[in-house]
Amino acid sequence: MANTAEKIIKPSKAGIFRTVFLYTGQGESTLMVIPTGSGVDDYKYILVDSDRDFEKNEIDLVSLFKDLFKNKGELEVFINTHPHNDHIGGIKEVYDEIGFKEVWHSNHKPGGKHKIKYEALQYVIKKVGKDNEYHLLGTNDSNEIHKINGDGIIKKLGDIDYVVLSPAKYLCEDITDEDADTRDKRIHEQCGVIKFTYGNPAKSIMITGDSDKEAWKEHITDYHKVKLPADVLSASHHGSRTFFKDDEEDDDVYETHIEEIKPTYLIISAPKQEDSPHEHPHDDAIEIYKKHVDEDGIFHLGSEPYSIIVDIDASGDMEIKTDTELIAAYGGGNDDGEGNKSESRNFSSIGILPSRTKIDDKPMGLK
Repeated sequence: MANTAEKIIKPSKAGIFRTVFLYTGQGESTLMVIPTGSGVDDYKYILVDSDRDFEKNEIDLVSLFKDLFKNKGELEVFINTHPHNDHIGGIKEVYDEIGFKEVWHSNHKPGGKHKIKYEALQYVIKKVGKDNEYHLLGTNDSNEIHKINGDGIIKKLGDIDYVVLSPAKYLCEDITDEDADTRDKRIHEQCGVIKFTYGNPAKSIMITGDSDKEAWKEHITDYHKVKLPADVLSASHHGSRTFFKDDEEDDDVYETHIEEIKPTYLIISAPKQEDSPHEHPHDDAIEIYKKHVDEDGIFHLGSEPYSIIVDIDASGDMEIKTDTELIAAYGGGNDDGEGNKSESRNFSSIGILPSRTKIDDKPMGLK
């Protein structure tokens, strides 16, 4: 009998590209189930970013993956958009307990409060070996990733296509030469941005990490304009205003990027605003997003909370649904400092944003 992870995450038929935006509180972890053939078991698993710090109701990645994967190495690739704590947290434990074969990363070298968890990422990179380490560098070619010597190679991820839009090679070289404080300030400018595409007609999901206004205005939009349209957009920086503004008082609001992306659905990986140390998602950012995305298409994971599952089939049909079962089974609570965590809660209803009418757990919207 299938456990909760298998029941919710593994597609029941062949040819489905499934993306699971896992609820991890103030952080981001996205699991991609990628079709690799015509059989019901022909899938590979990719984890984009990792957050494991035992926040209230946060899904524990290790517990989830122990149920999902029966053998080490079934999780094939870890992609890190940038080495901030809430995007690399717990990655050593995931590697040691679950294992994976490759690491793709932005090659940013942070300091300060992110140094300890960055060292854990370096541990993992060393373990997988240089032959299985790749750098994210913006490119005009589909399915191109860069080896650590800088050479670009075409490397497919099963039956889907992807394009790395950021960071630009010249930008990485520029930031690497900066001092530690300047590098830290520019980490979101050097953040990985990747668009994943599947189906005919094609449907796309764009992962943006914490990429900021500077990254999009100076390095992404003008260079990749024709590649920007995406059906599903993962809101940058947990719904922060930094996607549109330099700071709260910035009157020079940048919206060209979202005008080109034209998303139908927006996924915000953040807790309830009052539980976020940074007050994510920011109210002014939400108001800007609502100008470009219908409110029915905006999903804030922390609003109940829930996870979001996006399915795309080979015919380009898309199905989106909310899920609370993963939180009920694998969600933790606040750590009391002695490793004790409160019981996870069960949920009987689901919400989109706090102002929305609640709906039940049914597929939505879709072609």
